[in-house]
Amino acid sequence: MDNSTTTIFPFKTLLSFRLLIEHWEQRIQEGHFSAFAPTIKAYIEQAPELKQPIEDEAVFARHKPFIDFLMTAAIPSATNNNDLIVALQPFKFKSLYSTPAFDKTIFFESFEEHAQANVPGGKIKLGKTVRACLMILEKFQNLGMFAESPRPVLVTLKDPNNGLDKVYKIEISHQFCDVIAKVEYKPIEKNIVKFLMEKIYDHDLWLQYINPENFEFHGLLIMRLVDVTEQEMLSSIKYDLLERNAVIRSESFVRIQHKLRSLFGIPDIRLGIAYLDPNNDIVINNPEAERWNSVTACSNDNSPCQDFTGSIYERSWLERRYVTIENLSEYPFKSVVEESLLKNGIQNILLAPLIDGEEIIGMLELATPTPGKLNPVSAHKVENVLPMFTASVKRVKEEMSTEVRALIQEECTAIHPTVQWRFFEAGLNLLNKRRTDDKATLEEIAFKDVYPLYGLADVRNSSIERNMAIQRDLQQNLKLAKELLHKIYAVTKLPLLEEAIFKTDEQLQKINRGLASGDESNVLDFLKSEINPMIDHFSNEEELQRLIDKYKSNLDPTFGVVYKRRKAFEESLELINRTISNYLDDAENDAQKMFPHYFEKYKTDGVEFTIYLGTSLVKNKTFDTFNLKNFRLWQLLVMIEVNRKIEALKSNMKTKLEITQLILVHDQPISIRFRPDEKQFDVDGAYDIRYEIVKKRIDKAHIKNTGERLTQPGKLAIVYNQAKVEDEYKRYFHYLKAKGMIVGEVEELELEELPGATGLHALRAQMASEQNTLPMIDPDNLLKDIEEGLRVQ
Repeated sequence: MDNSTTTIFPFKTLLSFRLLIEHWEQRIQEGHFSAFAPTIKAYIEQAPELKQPIEDEAVFARHKPFIDFLMTAAIPSATNNNDLIVALQPFKFKSLYSTPAFDKTIFFESFEEHAQANVPGGKIKLGKTVRACLMILEKFQNLGMFAESPRPVLVTLKDPNNGLDKVYKIEISHQFCDVIAKVEYKPIEKNIVKFLMEKIYDHDLWLQYINPENFEFHGLLIMRLVDVTEQEMLSSIKYDLLERNAVIRSESFVRIQHKLRSLFGIPDIRLGIAYLDPNNDIVINNPEAERWNSVTACSNDNSPCQDFTGSIYERSWLERRYVTIENLSEYPFKSVVEESLLKNGIQNILLAPLIDGEEIIGMLELATPTPGKLNPVSAHKVENVLPMFTASVKRVKEEMSTEVRALIQEECTAIHPTVQWRFFEAGLNLLNKRRTDDKATLEEIAFKDVYPLYGLADVRNSSIERNMAIQRDLQQNLKLAKELLHKIYAVTKLPLLEEAIFKTDEQLQKINRGLASGDESNVLDFLKSEINPMIDHFSNEEELQRLIDKYKSNLDPTFGVVYKRRKAFEESLELINRTISNYLDDAENDAQKMFPHYFEKYKTDGVEFTIYLGTSLVKNKTFDTFNLKNFRLWQLLVMIEVNRKIEALKSNMKTKLEITQLILVHDQPISIRFRPDEKQFDVDGAYDIRYEIVKKRIDKAHIKNTGERLTQPGKLAIVYNQAKVEDEYKRYFHYLKAKGMIVGEVEELELEELPGATGLHALRAQMASEQNTLPMIDPDNLLKDIEEGLRVQ
């Protein structure tokens, strides 16, 4: 058995009415109660035992009617039906006298056992020990208010009938209680008293300085209980909401719901907290509320209901205020939401929007199955705590958004903004799954019925141009090295130089015949590992210094070899790629305003890009044929503008490069699927893969029976395999010709078969070489262009 002071009160206490009787005698002496003073005095004189400590309960029982009369001095009879007051033997939870209100409300026999106090461990016995020690200091060290408890004593009692909590502040009067010192009291030093007050609940420390065997408490205590449930529950709920993820963690959600039930005094209140991600349009609820909450219950398949039109939710949202329906059965304007609530046993509901600044970020829902429990009068109880719900939801949204985006970044790298909503949904689902399953993986993400628009601006003969630049650089480097080695040999006559000259000439003859696979790396290794170190060996020879410096002036300081033509080619290629890529980014950003879409581009020797369009890629928007035609014309205008920009660059190119341009038109919608291993989208399904095959091979296509490449500088080629596509693009070309953007006749071509691609046709048109800047990135002008383009026949 635990004998610590947390379980056993260590001081001896005795019941005594001496101070209470002396109070009456003093009042009678002052002239009060003159009508019945003689009767009181006579009774007291005949019962001297009442002024002595009472250990025999029979004495108390014999005089109880008179004691009850005396108690009216401490507990006025006028408060009997309202105040919770009880008189008891010092620190013994056994009622001597109590008000009817107390008897009706408090089950005092188990009070000490079941009450949870606001002290460490929650044990009320600890509070009793501390209070006794403070009373001793107050009397024998004359500390007065300094010896008061540092904070109000609160106890929480659970109602055995409904399980709800009630919180009471305990006010104790010890006016009729005396502390008796059995030995001479030795004062405690003030600095120690100060230290004890700082360690107020360290009972073992207190009892080192106050020995319980030296003191007794005689008399009685008056204890008043003040109901502070509303204030304390509101304060406690606010504290709970400060916890991280308080509104989504099941244990904290249940705890908050229980406190709301205690706050309202309604045991069957159900709490719901719904919030909306403003960027992704996702409604999220705590799983504890999903069994009844309208957000999850208003559809038969338990999927989130997105249509709250005409419901009390819409009303609360739009009016930005509380809405309370006391009886849903009698509500005359029921929508599918109210009908769903009724099916789930909800008859009474209170809604409160969670408002952050000017934005509504969620909804607090309180509901009961009993009509009338929640009403406009009771709504004020949540007003003080509503900002904390708002702050908690806002914090959860921000933290979850950060966590989900980090998860997406881990699983998927960067995601295009248009489809971010779908990855956010999948990331949120994965986050929830991983709370219980560490091995959960990202769900499949696919978009069906999307139209691809593929375009390619390729540098003409880039491989040939690159090889020629490399070959010429290597030829120059070998010639310069050979000449310098001859001059060094003429001075030194070293035989090793003759061998180096021979090997250099051998490498030069091989390069002169053409650049084969591996030749570049072999020659570079020969120059860097053999020739350059040999030349450096003579760099300190004064008569050779000028010749060596002249040789090195032709070498690139970074690579240590001749890198002039290759550098000129790479800089020209980078200029083309950067110009095209930057323009596509700008044009595509504006095109997002026409209709949101998925966009990807790749830079190699040129730039290729794909746009995916479709209803499944976006939320709350519908893609139709008008949008498709709009983007097809936009793509033509973009390609023509790319040609104009590259033409304007030619004067700045160190190596004159040409580009060819191609558009592949796939008239049937396809499906794309995110591949987690490659962290990118790819076409899905055997039929759709054919499109991908054609896309990868079409730039090498030739015109049937001619041997001529389809793609030619200055010309734009449209590849297709459907007659209706040909008619559509002929109309566009007719319009563009009228605008002066293309010239000459549009060629109708049949292409040679490619592996995996047969029956392909093409339209090819010459783009105007000089044009003014086109207004294709202005959505308003583009809409006018397409309307005009479709009219021109």
